[in-house]
Amino acid sequence: MYIKKILTTALLAYAMGCFAQNDPEPKPLQPAFTYLTLNPGTGNATLNWTPPSYNPLNPEPIGYIIYEPFEGGGWVPIDTVEANIFTYTDLINNGLTESIRYVLASQGPDEPSPLTPPHGSINVTAQYDSCGNKIDIAWNHYLGWGNRIDYYNIYIGEDTNWDNFTIATTVPGTQSIAYYEVLPNRDYYIYVEAKKRDEELYTKSNLTHINTKIANAPQYMYVDSIIAKDNQNEIHFTIDPNTEFRKFRVVRWDSSDSISSIFNAKKLYEFSDPNTIFYADTSDSWAARSRPFYYKINAYNGCNRLKKVSNLLNTIIIRAYTSGNKPKITWDKLYSSQGNTIRYYLYRISYQEGANPPEQIYQVDNPIETEYIDDLSIFEGQSYQPYFCYYVEAHEIIGGGQDPRISRSRTVCSQVNPDVAMPNAIDPLSTIMREGKPRNIFAPTISYKSTYKLIIYSRGGSVVFEGNSEGWNGRLPNGQLAPEGTYIYRLEVISESKKISSKTGTVTVIYGPKQ
Repeated sequence: MYIKKILTTALLAYAMGCFAQNDPEPKPLQPAFTYLTLNPGTGNATLNWTPPSYNPLNPEPIGYIIYEPFEGGGWVPIDTVEANIFTYTDLINNGLTESIRYVLASQGPDEPSPLTPPHGSINVTAQYDSCGNKIDIAWNHYLGWGNRIDYYNIYIGEDTNWDNFTIATTVPGTQSIAYYEVLPNRDYYIYVEAKKRDEELYTKSNLTHINTKIANAPQYMYVDSIIAKDNQNEIHFTIDPNTEFRKFRVVRWDSSDSISSIFNAKKLYEFSDPNTIFYADTSDSWAARSRPFYYKINAYNGCNRLKKVSNLLNTIIIRAYTSGNKPKITWDKLYSSQGNTIRYYLYRISYQEGANPPEQIYQVDNPIETEYIDDLSIFEGQSYQPYFCYYVEAHEIIGGGQDPRISRSRTVCSQVNPDVAMPNAIDPLSTIMREGKPRNIFAPTISYKSTYKLIIYSRGGSVVFEGNSEGWNGRLPNGQLAPEGTYIYRLEVISESKKISSKTGTVTVIYGPKQ
């Protein structure tokens, strides 16, 4: 019995020894991954760790393994370092555009240690809000410190020398700010630095760049001219073609006073192409005949804010008052916000068989009264139509070699009442011409071209002649010469405007010596 017990004990000891020989070698402990930080300029990550604490039951690390994420999931080793090195810079990958992550393991004689918890870099982005005149800065939470972050330092500079930047602002654990101290059309470079709570550990983000570009406003913008016509006002304008603005409006005011016009401004036309040069305002065409309208061009930036306004140019209202052969022409003044010289040109259009070319009849600079009295007596007896038309051009003299701003009125006409002269006698057999008129024809002399109707009555009231724009030759309806004596006439003069003026009188038929 005793011998059997000894054998059993020996067999058990042998078996335990065999099992012990098959146990795997213990793994080393994992290092303490303290932090990673980026070089903001290159985006390369530098990893920092401390070795594991000594434990006699675990082998000492013979090196350290660096891992990056594997595309299909998990982690893949990318490099190893010796056991006496506790930092590593990855020169292959960079975190300029996205957060990059790593884990570490201690390299053992046979197998590596378990992986450390991952650490991930801060990735910062920036967007420029031109409407709010601010930069919106946002970044992800640093992975690896949990919620043990004291604050974030925001560094901002205007070049790529990030190591010379100073802190622009500091924020607690939030991960976005709006930075307002910006100027337009500048380059700004930004990175973020996080500090770990209760430890002097800092990690930096990538360096991001933003340009605070705003659209170029037009350098110049003018209303060049306004041509007023019966049913519309034609507005011609010029906008700097190099502008990056894409919203413009033609606006009409009822006066030059910007305060009062706020309440009656009319937005006539909106367009996006700065090469647009013309607009015809057909609204309120009846009112446009009696009162001036003021036009300007507004330019708006992408935030729908008014940034540029052209000059204000108004229509000219012209009026003609008939007074015999001397019509009076008056017109409204052209507005100049800069007090420039305003030069007025008055033109007259006369008509014979058709319209003659416009003739400039008056020029004046900065008059106190904008009026002119025209003398039409020079046109009498020359077969001119009994109406004359006028328009005025106002030129704002800009100077500096620039073309003037021009406003042309619509055309108005003045009707002249023709003067009528009738001879008092007729000699049907005379061949004498007096002042270009034959003595054997009884016909009116009309100062302007008109048609007429002439009726001759005997003393007894019977009609002896009736003609349209035809004089009486002194003969009766039967072709015989009218007896000497007094006859009564009635004349109706019909102007081009169908206005009829009547005249009655007597004419004496006489027969003088034969010539």
